[in-house]
Amino acid sequence: MSLEPATPQDIPAIRAIETNPDYALFIGNFSAEAHAANMASDDYRYLAWREDGRLVAFAILAKLTDPADVVLLKRLGSSATDTGLSRRLMPALVDWVFLNTSANRFELDVSSANPRAERVYRREGFVHEGTVREVYKHWDGVYYSSHLFSMLRREWESLPRRREHS
Repeated sequence: MSLEPATPQDIPAIRAIETNPDYALFIGNFSAEAHAANMASDDYRYLAWREDGRLVAFAILAKLTDPADVVLLKRLGSSATDTGLSRRLMPALVDWVFLNTSANRFELDVSSANPRAERVYRREGFVHEGTVREVYKHWDGVYYSSHLFSMLRREWESLPRRREHS
């Protein structure tokens, strides 16, 4: 199990996860060309979670050049649910952001149609800051709201799991 930089060779596996029809309400998707362009940009970082050498999840971070030291979790996807992966991946991802960037704030938004993800982010220590109402329109015409979450560097530093290892 490892979290490491993704490469252009990972784009097909990333696309396979993000275009899974079960995720249509929860995460967007980019074309392969857009992924390649983002990977080449200083403003984005793609991370791959590998188990037994196989990409099983990915994270796309954005705003890495933001002068306000904000990093955005643009997208997170995994090849399987209900496997306990989020309990391994999320702490590693949060630690990666704060250990490898100057971020003071790590933020994300999550669809109101995805309470499972909300529970994961709350469990990890993210704070719900508010709701942007009916900001996403699904292909069937239904509107969904988005919940904004964030974690500040000082909150990360005071996480119980961080204190246990210092």
